[in-house]
Amino acid sequence: MNLLHLRSFHAVATEGSFGRAAQRLHISQPTLSEQVRALERSYGVVLFHRTGRRVTLTELGAVLHECTGRLFATADEADQILDDGARLRTGRLRLGADAPMHVMPLLAALRDRYPGVRVALSTGNSEQVLADLVADRVDVALTAAGAHDPRLHAVPVRRDRVVAFVARRHPLGGRSEVTLDELASTQLVIRERGSTTRRVFEQALATAGRSLAEWPELIEVDSREAAHSAVAVGLGVGVVSDAELAPDPRLGVLALPGLDLDLTQYLACRRDASRSRLVRAVFELADTVR
Repeated sequence: MNLLHLRSFHAVATEGSFGRAAQRLHISQPTLSEQVRALERSYGVVLFHRTGRRVTLTELGAVLHECTGRLFATADEADQILDDGARLRTGRLRLGADAPMHVMPLLAALRDRYPGVRVALSTGNSEQVLADLVADRVDVALTAAGAHDPRLHAVPVRRDRVVAFVARRHPLGGRSEVTLDELASTQLVIRERGSTTRRVFEQALATAGRSLAEWPELIEVDSREAAHSAVAVGLGVGVVSDAELAPDPRLGVLALPGLDLDLTQYLACRRDASRSRLVRAVFELADTVR
């Protein structure tokens, strides 16, 4: 079946005129007439009664017009859906983040620029967020992991530093920095394996010829909120990204001189998803909210 011929028939049947139908389709009237005749010849049927300039549907033509009405209404709906998607008037974005406070400005920018796009946010440590991205459970992720994974397209969006923090009533609470030897003699509150904060800290220790095995006591927690609460009540010295340390009069920050504790956050997607208009829009917006 030639859909071009069928659309020409539908236009004539709807307009009741070859002339108006040709204007509607932006083609010449002879071209339109030939397409309708070609449809009739192809099936050996008559779809219109032609009396001078007057055109009326045959019984078969009327039945076919009901069918083409449904067909092209669905086609027009599909075209609208695709156009809305291309212009990002609709859509759904699955966003992952290992630091929710960093992703909120991006979410606000998405809402303002593309209010019709629905966003689902999932959070976890860097290892979990990276696994979700690779497994196609999220479309885009803001994470400190996966920058060199060949399956991913990743761009740096911010750089922070890992610091120690401590309750002000702790013996180290009045200090502005602490040496590794001093830190190793205290109880340490540390994030779980899979946390980028922990990975950066352990890598810095290894570079300095040290390891967590030296610590006499470790409290391992599964979130930055748990670390914050544990340190605030004096259970030990914590390690955190400086940007993630919420203001709290009970706490003080301790620099760790001599350690390479830089932490870079990346916006990442799977390479096969980088062609998506919505994913590209997220990366473009990220440039404006760094």
